[in-house]
Amino acid sequence: MIDTDTLTLMTAKRVQRTLERMAHEINEQNRSNNPVLLFGIDQRGYVVARQLAEMLSNILRADIEARQFLVKEGSEENKQWSPEEADKKYFIVIVDDVIFSGHTMFRALKAIDELLKPSEMHTAVLIDRGHRKYPIKAEFCGMELPTKLDEHVTVVTDEDHVQQVRLFHQ
Repeated sequence: MIDTDTLTLMTAKRVQRTLERMAHEINEQNRSNNPVLLFGIDQRGYVVARQLAEMLSNILRADIEARQFLVKEGSEENKQWSPEEADKKYFIVIVDDVIFSGHTMFRALKAIDELLKPSEMHTAVLIDRGHRKYPIKAEFCGMELPTKLDEHVTVVTDEDHVQQVRLFHQ
């Protein structure tokens, strides 16, 4: 049975092309030539961040690190920094799969700022749905997709890659 309320927005091949474009945009924006450090929000944002890190590593011919950032309150996993890491200047990009209200990205920006005191931070998302409640802009964006409130975007991942992006009515 085919679900007529579900639409595939991006296949794995399209996601790959989109992330390659985003990786080039991130590289071009890093005018300071500081080391790039990607923070992937929760599980799916981390998968996207790891794919971007792999592509950036190929572009820059250097190892680019992607770390998982858990947004839930009091996540101790986020606080494992050495003093020299906290003082190092990074080109930080906070990565998520989908941005909607901006609440999750806002919390991540605030927490990372408190942990690292970075000289600059940027945001990257695979899908921007619109409907912001917080003044957060996705600087590096794979696809802008204004949705209705009763629609939902799902990013389907395996452990290492985004497999597809789907839109469905709730």
